Amino acid sequence: MPLPAAENRVTNTCLVYGPDGSCLARYDKMHLFDVDLGDGQVYRESDYTAAGDEPLIVEMLDMRVGITVCYDLRFPELYRRLALNGAEVFTVPSAFTVSTGRAHWEVLLRARAIENLAAVIAPAQVGHHAGGRVTYGHSTIISPWGEILASRREGNGVVVGEIDLDELRGRRRDFPALCHRRWIDTGPVQMDFCSK
Repeated sequence: MPLPAAENRVTNTCLVYGPDGSCLARYDKMHLFDVDLGDGQVYRESDYTAAGDEPLIVEMLDMRVGITVCYDLRFPELYRRLALNGAEVFTVPSAFTVSTGRAHWEVLLRARAIENLAAVIAPAQVGHHAGGRVTYGHSTIISPWGEILASRREGNGVVVGEIDLDELRGRRRDFPALCHRRWIDTGPVQMDFCSK
């Protein structure tokens, strides 16, 4: 949801509520969708949105949940940081475009789950919106092993799936890939394509 920010902008915010209805936390989306998809599809989220600057983990329902939003999904280092700080489940409420959704939605969700041995809950906006924008949908719940536990590919509705926290914790213990990682210094980088 958009919330007011400085300089006549808004934040792209996910509010987290507890079972009693109290607001537990607020996460402002960190990565802004500034892309040219071709065919006249140009998005400049930074024109009206202020980026957040803090990852968020919320402890609730006997688990640690890493909160992210939409385009954040393309930045694996955010999810790795959340996992290394104890997140067992990631949420990714999204409004992917149809073209990026068809090409990348499921594979990115599964990758974030597999590489972090974390479950992923990804509610996704679907349909036609003001200004001609169309969103992909495909709300999905994924296991830490990358299996699709539940999905709604089209239309409005609710997706329900069961995440087995004992299995998740067992996978992390028995397949300790997060503990085997080594830091690699990539040295200086030059990304001329970022200087648009």
